[in-house]
Amino acid sequence: MITMEKEITKLSHVFPVLSPEIRGAVEFIPEIESRRIQEIRLRAGKYLSVTIFDKEYFVTKDGRLVNQETEAVPVTQADIDTTFQKAFHNSIHSFAREISQGYITISGGNRVGFCGTAVVNPAKENAVETVKHISSVNIRIAREIHGCANEIIQRVFDTGAKSLLLVGPPSSGKTTVLRDLCRQLSQNHRLSVIDERNEIAATASGIAQNEIGMHTDVFHSYTKYDGIMTAIRVMSPNVLVCDEIGSKEDFRALEYAFNSGVKLIASTHAAGYEDAKRRPVVGKLLKENLFDYVAVLGTGTLCGRLYRLIKVGEK
Repeated sequence: MITMEKEITKLSHVFPVLSPEIRGAVEFIPEIESRRIQEIRLRAGKYLSVTIFDKEYFVTKDGRLVNQETEAVPVTQADIDTTFQKAFHNSIHSFAREISQGYITISGGNRVGFCGTAVVNPAKENAVETVKHISSVNIRIAREIHGCANEIIQRVFDTGAKSLLLVGPPSSGKTTVLRDLCRQLSQNHRLSVIDERNEIAATASGIAQNEIGMHTDVFHSYTKYDGIMTAIRVMSPNVLVCDEIGSKEDFRALEYAFNSGVKLIASTHAAGYEDAKRRPVVGKLLKENLFDYVAVLGTGTLCGRLYRLIKVGEK
């Protein structure tokens, strides 16, 4: 059943990890603007800003969005440290994997990304083991938009399950559309979601905080390879869903799933269809017809909207 669009923003879930000064300014932002916020950015020694439709605005103490920093709220190192510590529940050593990757998913599916000074391990090909002296934090606001996948559902899945690749640059709404596809497709199909970054389901204590359907099983924090292989062996999904594919291991796992008769829904970063075909792994997946359709999402005011739909194999 196709539903009307309904937006559920997760901005309020971010408030507990902000310092009092930063939280106060963000809470003052008028609702008509706050519900469109995509990111909250903190840079030590600079000024509080938010991103709306990929444009960055400074935030004043009384919640006004301005283009010049002269009136904006200054961000201190203490503000950065507060958010970093609270995002990790004041237990940094318990989240070594997340710290080495540069982000953590918090309540509501919001993602807190950060940068600073990398501490590398020469014995492991200089792999990043941890990050110190955090200088910037970027909080990406999660949102559910029930019904945002309606056009894709109608044009791709009208006759049953298909394999679909979502394409778009960062912040084009790929994960939001994936959530709604899960919610709607799970009415008639058995889904396994490989939620490596915990952004699709936003699982907390084993419970998905986002609405992803009644017949959906979530593999939280598995690598895509391990999650895909395990899902096929133990959950027998009709449809397998994962976010941000692109590695050689992703190719091996997705090829195994395809050969097992499972339909695939995945996303990848690319500027468009032609750009996606030039990517080594994604291009190979498309060439071997592992996907039936490619849906290219728009950006800016068209964020999360279907911009172009390609049936793979057709000119």
